[in-house]
Amino acid sequence: MKMKTIRIIALILALVLTAGGITAYQLLPHSLNYDIDSVKYIGSGVEVLRENEDEVIIKESGEDFKVLMFTDIHLDGNNKTSNVTLTNLVNNIEREKPDLVIVGGDTITNALNRKRTKQFAEIFEKMGVYWAGILGNHEGDNAFSIKRDEMVDIFSSYDHCLMRKGAEDVWGNCNYALVILNEDHSVKHTFFFMDTGDEMTVEQKKEYNLDVKEDYYDGVKESQVKWYTAENERLKQQFDSIDSKDFTSTVVVHIPLPQYETAAADGKFLYGEKLENICESGFDAGLFDAIKAGGTTKSVFCGHDHLNTFGVEYEGILLSYIQPSGYGSYTAEKLGYEEKDWLQGYTRLTLHEDGTFTQEKFRNAQINAE
Repeated sequence: MKMKTIRIIALILALVLTAGGITAYQLLPHSLNYDIDSVKYIGSGVEVLRENEDEVIIKESGEDFKVLMFTDIHLDGNNKTSNVTLTNLVNNIEREKPDLVIVGGDTITNALNRKRTKQFAEIFEKMGVYWAGILGNHEGDNAFSIKRDEMVDIFSSYDHCLMRKGAEDVWGNCNYALVILNEDHSVKHTFFFMDTGDEMTVEQKKEYNLDVKEDYYDGVKESQVKWYTAENERLKQQFDSIDSKDFTSTVVVHIPLPQYETAAADGKFLYGEKLENICESGFDAGLFDAIKAGGTTKSVFCGHDHLNTFGVEYEGILLSYIQPSGYGSYTAEKLGYEEKDWLQGYTRLTLHEDGTFTQEKFRNAQINAE
């Protein structure tokens, strides 16, 4: 009897110690060791304000608007790869001096990432550069990660972050529009940011008649498609751009739409490489059809696949990847590619006064070799 009591006490102590260890592990800061104090101030030549309930960016009429796009940065707590990633990101921004930076998701990943979330935003505060973006499928997927909505709250609390959660009756986080205006308040271009979640739940698989035993990536939901359609029409009215030719826009998502797969097989390749299978959404909620019907969106940009950089014209719409940016997770390096062939870099969009844009992709390996 005495031995049984000792075993019970030992078991209780073990459980208490385990619970305490887990709690302590969660509370410990898991930060970057990147030297944020070394980041130089760049500043911004744009004005950010709110017109009614719309967040807009204004730049002098006649001047081009420069956007840098990064994706799959994967700041996962591995200081070696994270420092390489951040060094290149900061150097590229310092050299380009963009009007806006867009991040395409999978930015702050893995466990204990509250501190890293704040540090990433602090880098942009130090530079004085405005940025926006979305979450990927790896934000919040770790048991010891902060939740996705908390991450958006942290990011959006910083002055230079333009990210927003969006309407409460629309599924997901980060469903919002960002309007770029010329000095006379005519629309230069609009970005629609839309959350694509992480992986489909069993309930979602049943809803779309999919095999519940298989894994499928999540994607844009019907409520988001309705939001996009309504918001597209509202903004055209709000900014007196009734003719869709006067109102051009781009949709930014993390997980590719299902049409990327079809486009890669049947569409017109414009640039880039396809080095892996397309990990598209496991279902189609109708966003691509809504884009065609709306008439303003001529391009969709995504991340998610670290080894794809191509752009395809499909049914009049550009379906493109943002150049992958992170040195963590799986990369061309880990597949044995020589450094000159590594894909990490960024995409640059130059928005013109009439709403059109030109696009260029850059690789860090080539930049650093010059």
